[in-house]
Amino acid sequence: MKQTLVLPMACVGIVLVCVGSSIAFGASDPSQHSLVVEHSSFVLGPYTQQSMKHSCLVSWQTTTPATRNEVHWGLTEDVGMISGEQGFLAHTFHTVLVSGLAASTQYFYKVVSDGQQSALYTFSTAAETQDEVHFVVYGDNRGGWDEWRNATLVAQAIEAQRPLFVISTGDLVDDGRYQENWVDFFSASSFVHNSTLYPVLGNHERYGLWYFVYFSLPHNERWYSFDNGPAHIVCLDSNLRHAFGVLQLAWLVSDLQTHSQPFTIVCFHHPFYSSGNHGNATLLRLIWAPILQHFGVDVVFNGHDHDYERSVVDGITYIVTGGGGAPLYDVGQGPWTVYSEKTFHYCAVTVNATALTCEAIKPDGTVFDSFSISH
Repeated sequence: MKQTLVLPMACVGIVLVCVGSSIAFGASDPSQHSLVVEHSSFVLGPYTQQSMKHSCLVSWQTTTPATRNEVHWGLTEDVGMISGEQGFLAHTFHTVLVSGLAASTQYFYKVVSDGQQSALYTFSTAAETQDEVHFVVYGDNRGGWDEWRNATLVAQAIEAQRPLFVISTGDLVDDGRYQENWVDFFSASSFVHNSTLYPVLGNHERYGLWYFVYFSLPHNERWYSFDNGPAHIVCLDSNLRHAFGVLQLAWLVSDLQTHSQPFTIVCFHHPFYSSGNHGNATLLRLIWAPILQHFGVDVVFNGHDHDYERSVVDGITYIVTGGGGAPLYDVGQGPWTVYSEKTFHYCAVTVNATALTCEAIKPDGTVFDSFSISH
């Protein structure tokens, strides 16, 4: 459990009282979720982090400090099992480890803080290697420009997919140093109640404290990996502070040479190949691309340019998926381009033991590009 979260949030608890009264929570039916909440006691959440085969973290934030914070969970809507938060200090941000779970299993859950309870939601543990998994990759939400209208439409379409987990390719908010940006993001992204979110750092996160408060990620939280079903997923920090550092590079090599999943997917913010406004991260490509190619990476997902582009270079499929809600960019065609389009969208990925398929989907459900990789 991420014990370091308690003290920072306790210090800002008074500020959060002013924010939480207008945020709402979801419907009691776990198949129906909205941005309307039952109790003004909650600023945001609950949402899951690090959904592993036998454990999961559940986080949420309350408007006022609470001392008794629990996750009620189970295989049915009765949610008869209870996991409590460790520690007795009153604070506003809560993270509870739920353990003793079975792999490839859906659980119902709700959270209770000093008697105030959330709606009922679901989470799923990580799948066994032989099981098929379905997840979503998208990025560049940054909804301040239109009051989060398009980001909400994309998020609602993602929620309808009911993915096991969602990967963000970065730039979730306009400026990660400001807490209100994160409240807006979570309020617009109702899928987080039922699908575990795994983000990477974009340039707009700016290494702000709130990113590390709200997310409990594996390893050092800046770069990490996890397995789910037949997929091994690597999340990297492509910002200048760590992009060319020896520590991340050495970790990447070690990680890629030690896993045994059939498919390898790598995610980071700045694209190697892009025909959009920002263009290619050429120097980073010179360093990282040979490593990804050597270890047989199947797909690389990026953001940064607010468009969609699919490229295939040296046997690796590269996807720019930056249509999560930020203002769209014009996109052209490069010598590497298979398909490109200026559109809001997300990528729905399905992986089994022998095949990976990906569909690029607009918020209205239109599939405008797709590809498959077989082993």
